[in-house]
Amino acid sequence: MLTESMQEYLEALWIFLKEEEREYARINDIARALKVAPPSAVEMLRRMERMGLVVYYPRVGIQLTERGEELAREAIRSHRLAELLLTELLGMELDSEVHEQACDLEHHISSSVAEAVCVKLGHPRRCPHGKRIPKGECCRR
Repeated sequence: MLTESMQEYLEALWIFLKEEEREYARINDIARALKVAPPSAVEMLRRMERMGLVVYYPRVGIQLTERGEELAREAIRSHRLAELLLTELLGMELDSEVHEQACDLEHHISSSVAEAVCVKLGHPRRCPHGKRIPKGECCRR
């Protein structure tokens, strides 16, 4: 079962691998981004490797598997749509509280709710921070 913590790891990996276009994400970068100790990051990434979500190359770094990439994409999409839900639909000011609220919401937004938010907002391409929102099924129709 995918935990909220695992979703956070997948998001961090997505950012390093897809948005920063790195070939491998480094343990220390992941640990720093998630504010955990490197040994804790290694332990979690090993669990995720056993689940088939990542491939961990000691002394090199981490890559997402196809399944891991799919789940990371969904987590990033949910987070960024949650930020838009809070700012655009509910009128909240964009600040660190909105980011934290979006972090809480993203773990509980189903794909159908994410699609409804996306449709309601006209299939936005960028979150309030200007980062790309991965397309969903609703955007491809």
